[in-house]
Formats: sequence, C-alpha cells, structure tokens
Amino acid sequence: MTPSDLRAISIHAPFAYAICLGLKDEEYRTQPTKIRGWVLIHSSKNKASDEYFTDYGIDSATAKRGAIIGACKLIDCIGISGDYAYCLERPLLFPQALEGVRGQQSIFWGVSKSAPERDYAFKLAWEMIQCLS
Repeated sequence: MTPSDLRAISIHAPFAYAICLGLKDEEYRTQPTKIRGWVLIHSSKNKASDEYFTDYGIDSATAKRGAIIGACKLIDCIGISGDYAYCLERPLLFPQALEGVRGQQSIFWGVSKSAPERDYAFKLAWEMIQCLS
C-alpha cells in the first residue's frame, strides 16, 4: 500500500478517538465496503455526538477536529442491507494529529490533486503507520 492507495474515513470525534484508542472495534454504516487494509481515521468537526466522550472516558477538551488522528486496519464488513459493521483492528492513535485536513461526505476518501495539503497529510500519516505498526 502507498499513500495514493490509502483511504480515510470521517467519523464524529468521540467515535474516532474510541477507535484509535482501541475502545471501539466496529464502525457502523449503511453501505457495505470491499476496502481492506489500513484506513486513516479523520475526526470530523461535527459536534452532534459529543455526549459520547464521557461514555468512552475521553476528555473532549483534548480532542482535535478536522484532523487525521490515527489509523486502523479494516479487516471485514459484515451485516445486512442498510446495517453494516466495518470490523477494525490494530488501532493507532498518532502522537500528533494531522490538523487542517478537510473530510468528505463520501464514506471513504483519498488523496486529491485539488487538495495538496491532503496529499501531504496522507504521506505523513503513512510514515507514522510504518513507524508505529
């Protein structure tokens, strides 16, 4: 895998941190995926789920938003129409969040010629994955 193959998924901050800290090993979506391997975890700016920080014992004051905060391996997708669980393992919380990265509404997104900052962030994230895994 290279940064050009790498994909990211935007997730509300409490769940993004829970995944990267190894507290949550499934992400639920309405669409299945065939993507497997390392996936970057992007902590979205949306605050609609902030009450879940306390459920996971995470200090919301330290959470970065609009940033790639870590990665994990997507190993399987199970479920039935409209209710799918992306099975995750090997969570990594990066020592430093890659801030200033805009997420996308599509489930998985990658590098973009129109967003050079994203390309650079993906390269840095891939280097961190290589060092930490």
